[in-house]
Amino acid sequence: MPRTGRNDPCPCGSGKKYKLCCLEKDRAAEFATAVRQRVALQAQKDNQAAQRKDYQAALLESQALDAASNAVVDLVHAGRLDEAEQAARELLVRYPEVHDGYDRLGMVHEARGQFREAADCYRKVIEFTRANPEDYDAGFVDSFLELIVKLEFCVAEAESAVNDADRSR
Repeated sequence: MPRTGRNDPCPCGSGKKYKLCCLEKDRAAEFATAVRQRVALQAQKDNQAAQRKDYQAALLESQALDAASNAVVDLVHAGRLDEAEQAARELLVRYPEVHDGYDRLGMVHEARGQFREAADCYRKVIEFTRANPEDYDAGFVDSFLELIVKLEFCVAEAESAVNDADRSR
């Protein structure tokens, strides 16, 4: 559609020249539209920057969690169980929104032969997983259920051995 010239009759039908009638109003409307578009674009850029910042912070936090969780595993494998327990308990405090603390504490108890305590920790992992099913694969719980069954068998064997020893006295 052709633009109305300054000296053309105003399209509103007033009979005046466009420059003396609606030109300033139309310019103001165009300016307001341009300002709204610029504000919307800036808001979009700000939102994207905030999302990038949030993503980067979440990535750094995830990497810190992985490092702390893996450090507990390394301590367990090195036989430094007191340090591993302390680190696992710190995971529970620092990252209450994930299961890793209970998982790692269970590993510590298991390495110490404290099978009942280990099974209790793994039950807490399962509770946590069931409370947050959208964050876990379907088979995740099964691996902990298998661990619990194995540990309960170890507890039953140990209790049986104690009872046998008591009977033989």
